[in-house]
Amino acid sequence: MNSTLLNNIVRFIALLLLQIFVMDQVEFMGYICPIVYLVFIILYPVDNNRWSFLILSFLLGLIVDTFQDTGGAHAAASLTLAFVRPVLLKLVYGEGYLTKNLKIMKSPLDRFLLLLVLGVLVHHIILYLLIYFNISQVLQVLQMTLFVGLSSVFMGVVLFILFGWRSKS
Repeated sequence: MNSTLLNNIVRFIALLLLQIFVMDQVEFMGYICPIVYLVFIILYPVDNNRWSFLILSFLLGLIVDTFQDTGGAHAAASLTLAFVRPVLLKLVYGEGYLTKNLKIMKSPLDRFLLLLVLGVLVHHIILYLLIYFNISQVLQVLQMTLFVGLSSVFMGVVLFILFGWRSKS
């Protein structure tokens, strides 16, 4: 088993367990619960099989849905993020991200932060639109996207650094 596959398996399980058993139990100001499992989707290697990536992202969201009883909202938001990630990578890293054999774990912190912010924005808007599913709740959707998004970005950067970020020097 190669080290990339092992790293992905460990990251998948660790982020899932962290989300379910730690982050879901923490609520700041009564409703802000950071969503950290999407760091797996952001950090997934660019050069791996796209179909397995989409399936893993869906499965990750589905497992979180099972524990949070959110009826598929996390699965849909995770799959959407996985589907649009190539567009986000192109926006953040430019046209040549595929030919340069991009390693997100070795990219500069500001690039990762931009990718994470865009990913969190896409994920959280879809998630809270599906959870509230009512046009009269649009302010609630935006509020949750902003506040939970900020906490998710903060925790995502902390995890990125803890997972062994190494900037190209």
